[in-house]
Amino acid sequence: MHWLAVREHSRVELVHNLQKKGFDHDVAQLALDELAAEGSQSDERFLETFVRSRYGKGRGAEQIRHELRHHGIGGVAMNQSLSAYDWDECLLKVHRKKYGDSPPNSPKEFASRLRFLSQRGFEQDRIQALMRRLRRGED
Repeated sequence: MHWLAVREHSRVELVHNLQKKGFDHDVAQLALDELAAEGSQSDERFLETFVRSRYGKGRGAEQIRHELRHHGIGGVAMNQSLSAYDWDECLLKVHRKKYGDSPPNSPKEFASRLRFLSQRGFEQDRIQALMRRLRRGED
């Protein structure tokens, strides 16, 4: 309960934590079944808060998708949650915060921006589309 009082956790994350503390896997599963039944633990709630938090920090969909899989979350629910956000808007916001509205002045600067935005988890096609719009002066 302490872990859930601090923040939302996925079921997989909680099982892993309980096993590290020495609890049997089956006992941990039973305890989490009870917590889920009473509404104290919810992978859906974890998913929503996790995606909202990472989006707000300027992380791209690919990075969030990777992190969610690590937490045992995937499939249709993950894709639906991620599709609810405007990733082009997030990408533009992250780019503006670091580089302003100016387009890259050289191939070296273009590569640097591409690397930075890729490391944040944005897709290559979105990044390149943004760079084209910046060159044309659309954003």
